[in-house]
Amino acid sequence: MYSNKQQEQLEAAASFVSKQLKNEPTGHDEAHINRVRQLAVHIAQQEGGSLFVIEMAAIVHDVIDDKLSSEWKLSPHDLKQQLLLWEVDTRDIRYIMDIITTMSFRHRHMQHQPVTLEGAIVQDADRLDAIGATGIARVFTYAGAKGEPHYTEGAHQGTVLVHMQEKLLQLKDLMNTRAGKQLAHERHEFMCLFIKTWKEECGLTDE
Repeated sequence: MYSNKQQEQLEAAASFVSKQLKNEPTGHDEAHINRVRQLAVHIAQQEGGSLFVIEMAAIVHDVIDDKLSSEWKLSPHDLKQQLLLWEVDTRDIRYIMDIITTMSFRHRHMQHQPVTLEGAIVQDADRLDAIGATGIARVFTYAGAKGEPHYTEGAHQGTVLVHMQEKLLQLKDLMNTRAGKQLAHERHEFMCLFIKTWKEECGLTDE
């Protein structure tokens, strides 16, 4: 499936990212990377695309994320230098950097939709990890790290509940691939049930 050199490059990247994101407190940690990597490979096995580009992009996708503090974050330039250090092909580096700099939720209304199959797959994998049981765990982890409340009276921004309703519940309909859509359906339904039950237990009603 991979050449020996590509396998070594993936292992080097995984080891580097594991160290870079060790103890990252917001849910963008090594465990998240591993899940996105596995999901991306799973989707790629059904959808096609360059498996090396997909897997490498999944491994490094969060180390330049703006949500990370400076303790864990790399600049895009520094990440490119790492990829060059691992002797990744320069064309593949361009593809990888394009994927990870245009895949975030905040780019959805801009001209930054994934234009390659590889980009679509990695984006789907990352979005899948933001919904379902894992997504629920991660959103509470992020809120705890940032000191954000679970909910407040009224639909105020900056709460877990509003984030789930206004962002996470949209992700099912933003999936790019058939495999991604199939995986998202069950996770979305679970999250809807959680929100409904949680609001009932907290005595919250829709405004």
